[in-house]
Amino acid sequence: MKKLLLPALIILLLAAFKSDSPALKTISGIVKDKDSGSPLRGVAISTSSGKVKTSTGKDGRYSINIGDGEKTLTFSYIGYTSVTIPVRASSDINVSMAENKTKLEEVVVVGYGTVHKSDRVGSLSKADPGAAMSESRVMLKGSVAGVSVHKGERSATASSKPAEAPRAESLKLKEGRPGKQKPQSNLLTAGEWNDLSNWDFWKDLMNNQDWSAKQSHWEFYTANRLGVTIKNKSQQPLVNYTVTALRNGVPLWKAQSNFEGRAELWPSLYDNEKEDLTVMVHTADGKELYKKNLAKNVRKLDIILNRPAESIRNLDVLFMVDATGSMGDEISYLKSELEDIIGGLNNGIQLKTRTSLVFYRDRGDEYVVRDFGFDSNLINVKNNLSKQYASGGGDFEEAVEEAMESAIYQQQWSTQGPSAKLMFMILDAPPHHDSKRIKSIQRSVKEAAAKGITLIPVVASGIDKNTEFLMRFMAMSTNGTYVFLTDDSGIGNSHLKPTTGSYQVEQLNALLNRLIRKYAGLESKVAGELLSSSDK
Repeated sequence: MKKLLLPALIILLLAAFKSDSPALKTISGIVKDKDSGSPLRGVAISTSSGKVKTSTGKDGRYSINIGDGEKTLTFSYIGYTSVTIPVRASSDINVSMAENKTKLEEVVVVGYGTVHKSDRVGSLSKADPGAAMSESRVMLKGSVAGVSVHKGERSATASSKPAEAPRAESLKLKEGRPGKQKPQSNLLTAGEWNDLSNWDFWKDLMNNQDWSAKQSHWEFYTANRLGVTIKNKSQQPLVNYTVTALRNGVPLWKAQSNFEGRAELWPSLYDNEKEDLTVMVHTADGKELYKKNLAKNVRKLDIILNRPAESIRNLDVLFMVDATGSMGDEISYLKSELEDIIGGLNNGIQLKTRTSLVFYRDRGDEYVVRDFGFDSNLINVKNNLSKQYASGGGDFEEAVEEAMESAIYQQQWSTQGPSAKLMFMILDAPPHHDSKRIKSIQRSVKEAAAKGITLIPVVASGIDKNTEFLMRFMAMSTNGTYVFLTDDSGIGNSHLKPTTGSYQVEQLNALLNRLIRKYAGLESKVAGELLSSSDK
């Protein structure tokens, strides 16, 4: 009997020991200042039991191992309001922290330090970020990470480095609120990269394990692209013809031919399956003009129709803008650029032009989506723009998918005559990453393609590589292009360098004007001025 009891006792003790040792889970992320987007060093992080603690490093990043019984993480930092976040299934928790408003009247931020208001007298001076850029003209050269990059030389008349962005201002004023001095336009700098025009480069990226994983992360699979061009017998592009890819009579993807007569079809964008297809072309009123069965390996199709070519007559431009606190370092500058662009939309453009604004934040903020319908009165649009400012947020991800639903489904896009429909997505963070939101993003992108809406992301400081690739997926899916702000202006926080080939640095204002004229089918009269160089 004793021989039987002893092994049983040992087993029970081992089981008890195992049950008292909960499985550990590693949670990591980055903590940033909500208004500026800058990483916060030394933020104290503790679990709900208080037994496990850590702090952020100089880059604002942290990693903490917790047991199953821990329900929350609390983030604390001197001068900031503490944040408590529930521990969920995700192993990534990014946090934005706001200054404690009860202290704001006594604090002024100067450079990288903090001084009391009583230590300074009079107003704080601001640098002119544009002063160093007027004569700089440089071509950029580079390629994917790991390959050496050649930097161009600056003009002899240019400053050796861009002027620094304004860093000194009273914290009592929210970015963009009335009372803050409005910056001038033509200061922000940006680059553009079109993956459809650099398809071999993109295919090489998708053959690299580091970057191909972005496809499964966002469930966008780009291998089975079918490019269609529609022209008449005189080789003139035919605009706004509906092109549909079908399988066994079931529509898989619809797109509209653009100013070049081009339509991009992605029949397996969300499942990565190759298949035999049927391609059909219809007029705007639904009349069938063309039908052809294609084999799996066909990736390009040129169609000639006996139809007269028509010029684009209507131009719809929608700006979808992230208005959370992390945009605070650049939103007032972006507003100045957009106001200038909107004010000049009718200059030299003989089209019926309308503009719409969609601002968004996140759940729990003052609003999730605030939209203003299409309006041909540019004064109304500019007035609505002037009243917006950055606030809210609280974590890295924002309500991108809800803003897209409002912009694509709820706004009254033009359906009359040949049209150009452009949607500029200005943001610095991705949507929350879960199946429901990914499906929403996929539906919106598919609907945008069907309506002929070209998505053009414009990413600001603070994005990560996952965000970059999601934006590039959405741009190419709708025959668009990818735009990114650069550090060359000296404005805002550091900007992520894209994984692209050579690109030009231009003034953002000129770049967006150029794209508007390009996609409207007009000869470009806005020359993008090259400003500086950047490694990629």
